[in-house]
Amino acid sequence: MNPKFIETLSRKSVSKYRNTSHYDDLISEGVLAAYEELADNPEATEQRLYQVISTAQWKFLNVDCLSVTVPFEVVRLAKGLGSPDDKRGYSNEVIEWAKLICDAPQFDSKFHDTDVDSDQAEAYEQQALVQAIWEAAEECLTEDEYDLFHAYFEKGVSQTSLAEDLYMSDRSVRYKFSSIREKVRKHLLNKKWEL
Repeated sequence: MNPKFIETLSRKSVSKYRNTSHYDDLISEGVLAAYEELADNPEATEQRLYQVISTAQWKFLNVDCLSVTVPFEVVRLAKGLGSPDDKRGYSNEVIEWAKLICDAPQFDSKFHDTDVDSDQAEAYEQQALVQAIWEAAEECLTEDEYDLFHAYFEKGVSQTSLAEDLYMSDRSVRYKFSSIREKVRKHLLNKKWEL
């Protein structure tokens, strides 16, 4: 199996985790585990490699990244992944203690390294783009369209709620939003190319 395929398998497996601070680390862990498996078993199937990759990524995120070192077997028991016969001499108190640690919020960003390099230029451009979109919406939309646009994008009212409030079908509201977005997009493009 070629390296690109193994990396793709690892990326596919890591997509289930919503932790961007460890994204690259998880991919690397998966790739390394796949190569180790291929070294031991050159005839390993795609399913076996995916299983090895997934287990390595899970272990990295749930064991290796804990602020307290906990044996892998204890983490498996605490997460309910082992049978009662797997206790191997660990007491119920140890397993309960491990449950407390494992249930701690590992996905809270304050526990992970943050990107300290802020790109102020990119943030400024994004802020300017958002401002331009709102100005374009104000200029090109009718009052009713703008009220819908504002309710959805600024206040966060769902399309389903708007449909109920307006006594319209969900499909009609989706169509309406599609035409509003297209109208704003065209207006933005026309403004951009004006001399």
